[in-house]
Amino acid sequence: FLFAQRKRHMMNALARDYAPSSASASSYSGTTTVLRTKVRSQRQKKGERALFRDDGRRRRGGDASSSSTLDYMVVLDDDAPTHYPLEKREEEDNGASSSFEVVRATASLTSPTEEEKDEEDEEEEKVLCICVPGNPGVAEYYSNFVRALSEALVLEHRRRQTERNVGGVLSNKKRRTTTTRVVVECVGFLGHHAEAKIASRTPRWYTLDEQKAHVLRYVKSRVMEEEKTKTRCFLVGHSIGSHVALHVVNEMRSEEMEKMVGLMPFLHVNEKSKMQKFLAWLVSLRVVVRAVAKLLGFMQRCKALKKAIENRATKGMKSELGISVTKRWAREMSLVNMALMGDTEFKFLRDWKGNVVDAMKAHAKKICFVYAGEDHWGPLHQRDKLMDEIEGLEIVTDESYEHAFVLDDESSNKLALQCARMLLG
Repeated sequence: FLFAQRKRHMMNALARDYAPSSASASSYSGTTTVLRTKVRSQRQKKGERALFRDDGRRRRGGDASSSSTLDYMVVLDDDAPTHYPLEKREEEDNGASSSFEVVRATASLTSPTEEEKDEEDEEEEKVLCICVPGNPGVAEYYSNFVRALSEALVLEHRRRQTERNVGGVLSNKKRRTTTTRVVVECVGFLGHHAEAKIASRTPRWYTLDEQKAHVLRYVKSRVMEEEKTKTRCFLVGHSIGSHVALHVVNEMRSEEMEKMVGLMPFLHVNEKSKMQKFLAWLVSLRVVVRAVAKLLGFMQRCKALKKAIENRATKGMKSELGISVTKRWAREMSLVNMALMGDTEFKFLRDWKGNVVDAMKAHAKKICFVYAGEDHWGPLHQRDKLMDEIEGLEIVTDESYEHAFVLDDESSNKLALQCARMLLG
């Protein structure tokens, strides 16, 4: 790959683009734009952003033209998402910041349905999918998954469209060119940022209920933006993000959200897990949580100790992205945010009937789940209980996945393909 670097101003913020090119038969091309207080860039691995085929391998050849982009941004919201430079301003809404940390991937695929026609008739079909992360709620962790999901959705949408059109006959004097445009976004939790400068703007921690209201506000504003374009809207939630996504589905009109997929969902406290019992007890001791967080902040003042903490926190991670984000995220307030929000999770999710079953019964036909093996956050005995109590749920179990799948690029790509099939199925 050859990289050409250029500087330009976007939304009054400094950004850099890197455009890969290849002499191979692949029709893929794309750029990555990163908007941060400090601009960083990393050389992408060869083939990392190529469009996937249905079998997970890289897509090559064909008449269709395709593109994919990935953006990291901070959105400051009045009524609907509007992009401003990070330093410009930040508003307050009931004591909480109205900024949204968003990772957005856009993929498009344009191809004619027939060849050698005299005229052209262009169409555009749009898909919007919003992802809700698990705790610690940092959207940037999901960058690779968001990009892979956008590419998987655009190809799965085109594949299903082609199947529907088999046997159809077009006029010999028309050539229909269809563009499929997919936007996938991951909206981070309020105050849960990898960047210290952004996190400093939200100095307090937020409860599960506050995070649900935060995500709901963003999803509603995005769906409202796309309402006139007849965009198909979907949700994907991971871990506690599945519970948040379920709340969003329950609060919105039925026609506004087509389908939701929950990945390794944390929907109810696992009474059989000794680990969860220990964690629930630990995070309930708020004085202890803050004392440990203070100690972490003090230790990070020493370069040697900071390096040791980073090595310990990133041990076993397979994703360079995960390592980079974790090193920037690991600090005093991040620990407080994660632990004290977790305390409200454990307290709220003890009511299985009221918080899970009733909501899902009302929307069973549009809810899907993916479970992994040996996962105490989404245990298989809870999966079995769901299947017994609620009819119509689509549930897939794959023991090859781990709960923290975003820390493994291969798992992110594989799960993106699974999600695309379930969302559009």
